[in-house]
Amino acid sequence: MLDKNIEYKDIIMRIESDKFDTFANIELPDDFSFKYFEPSDIKHWGGIETSVLEFASEPEACSYFEMAYLPYILELQKRCFFILNPDGIPIATAAAWYADGELGYQASLHWVAVRPEYQGKGLGKAAVKKALNVFRLLEPGKPVWLHTQTWSYPAVKLYHSLGFSMVRNERLANMNTGDGMPVIYKNDFTEAIQVLRSVLDDGYISELINTAV
Repeated sequence: MLDKNIEYKDIIMRIESDKFDTFANIELPDDFSFKYFEPSDIKHWGGIETSVLEFASEPEACSYFEMAYLPYILELQKRCFFILNPDGIPIATAAAWYADGELGYQASLHWVAVRPEYQGKGLGKAAVKKALNVFRLLEPGKPVWLHTQTWSYPAVKLYHSLGFSMVRNERLANMNTGDGMPVIYKNDFTEAIQVLRSVLDDGYISELINTAV
């Protein structure tokens, strides 16, 4: 869930490939499972992302997905996946995506989300590990980037726990946008650290700073 009570600042994070070579073992709760994207899953993607407040409505989310990602259906089928609950319903998602633009080729993690009623079960961590395994197969030896924000500070903690570091100066591109125009995300490292001080303890802030790259 997004915490929009704090100031928004852009955060870029990165993990080197040697830090996720050991993530082959992914634990899911009993009777939960992974599946890769199929065209019928657009509505599930929209529902999941809307449930964590990334979009104002499911139709808006689905429209965005259809514009930004659906043209790359073959890539979706090997890079975008869901976690299914015991009833076979998708309740979490992530994509092991990429950008190839003016900043060069960047393997990048997109749209990690878990429905609120299923949070606290380790599904977010499992989704990130699954994505890193996909990157290990499709982008061997490459670092993996992600864009997040201060509103998602619990996700910052999750990513950091898995080996991602905050990036001090470099930026990240996103070629998959709702209007088709590439975006270069800002990197608000210094300002983001100041905002995070309001929601994270000083010891953890020091760790984020000391491990930043």
